[in-house]
Amino acid sequence: MRMFEVIPAVDILGGKCVRLKQGRFEQKTIYFEDPLEAAKLWESKGAKRLHVVDLDGARTGTPENLHLVKKIAKELNIPIEVGGGVRRMDQIEELIKMGVDRIVLGTSAIFNHNLLSNVCEKFGERIIVSVDAKGEDVVANGWTRVSSKNVTTLASEAISLGVKRFIYTDISKDGMLKGPNFTAIEKFAGSVTVPVIASGGVSTKQDVERLKELPIEGCIIGQALYSGAVKLEEVL
Repeated sequence: MRMFEVIPAVDILGGKCVRLKQGRFEQKTIYFEDPLEAAKLWESKGAKRLHVVDLDGARTGTPENLHLVKKIAKELNIPIEVGGGVRRMDQIEELIKMGVDRIVLGTSAIFNHNLLSNVCEKFGERIIVSVDAKGEDVVANGWTRVSSKNVTTLASEAISLGVKRFIYTDISKDGMLKGPNFTAIEKFAGSVTVPVIASGGVSTKQDVERLKELPIEGCIIGQALYSGAVKLEEVL
């Protein structure tokens, strides 16, 4: 039977665990003063992997919360994937040395083919490209800049450079608790030849059940877990 991963998100902004609405930095809710507490909570409830995002890094273009990422990687017994401001080979190497299992690249993958090709060659499956979609367009730089590339073009370019996995996010749904964009997720997953993890909009247990029926590998859940709308142990 195909395994479907439900991956809790731990988003870090200003050293705290927060959730944003549609990626808007001014619309944040702080859930934990210490992100490690959130990470340990989801591990204790049975999560098999965590998705950690350095939101400060996504905005500034360079990782800002490495000390917290290191703490989480060290203290947890489950693998973590980390993204947000990772745009150089040395940063990727540093994260892997810290014990991070997978590195999520967004902006750097869109604008730096040379880097993407090199890191895929060196780290293979440990590199994930995050496709953040606004309709058919791809957005970058912490969702503040619209790329000239559409979703399918970016994905096929990335695969040709060696990418083995994508995270697909419809940013209009993120943090809104109004359900994922099932049609767009299915369309994207059907257009690529590598595994896809869906992100954005999961708001009920039924959403997760419906995502399990799509040709994807798993989903990332944030707001719904923190607000209590979804109980992790019920969807794992």
